[in-house]
Amino acid sequence: MLRITKVKLFIMLVICSLPVIFHGQTTNSQLGSAKQVNDKAILLWLKSLNQRGVEMVGDSVIVSEEFEKVFNDKKYRIEIYPKIYTWEKTVEFIKSQEIKIAFWYLINLYSLNNKNKETVIQSILMYDKLFKMDEILINTFYTYSFMDSEINILINGKPEIVHPDILEKKLANVKEIVNYIKIYNEKNKGSVASVKNNHKVLN
Repeated sequence: MLRITKVKLFIMLVICSLPVIFHGQTTNSQLGSAKQVNDKAILLWLKSLNQRGVEMVGDSVIVSEEFEKVFNDKKYRIEIYPKIYTWEKTVEFIKSQEIKIAFWYLINLYSLNNKNKETVIQSILMYDKLFKMDEILINTFYTYSFMDSEINILINGKPEIVHPDILEKKLANVKEIVNYIKIYNEKNKGSVASVKNNHKVLN
């Protein structure tokens, strides 16, 4: 019973957090410069959300500010790569609007059991009403996977992949979630709850 309550709480918090992201700036709509500052912050937030942590551009490797922070800040890495990923911590990130980290947690929670799969997909579909979640999930993966302590170790200040099998498994999770999003959007009907039926059919 406690576990079901936590899942319901998570879903509710996801729903409640959505308007905050886009409507929170209207509170100061009459304050001129304050609104401009807030709008700029939102644009930077959206840019980070839609940016890959590591990307090849020609012969160069481009890394984002978020990736640099993960690379340089050991305490930050401990928070992003816990020994155990929990729903409680995911909710904390959502409440503080650290959505990209919350998505990383969802990727890791996804494969733990079937109940988690259903909850993750339902949550992602809610966000898909606002964002292109297929792209954001891939961007999230390429932001955080290369410093994941389950996958890499740092040798002389450089990350080295020692568990490519885990890397492939987490990438497979992302691809599977993206596939569910595609199926749901193609059908373009029914409620988020209908994803449960899709999950049963595909498995």
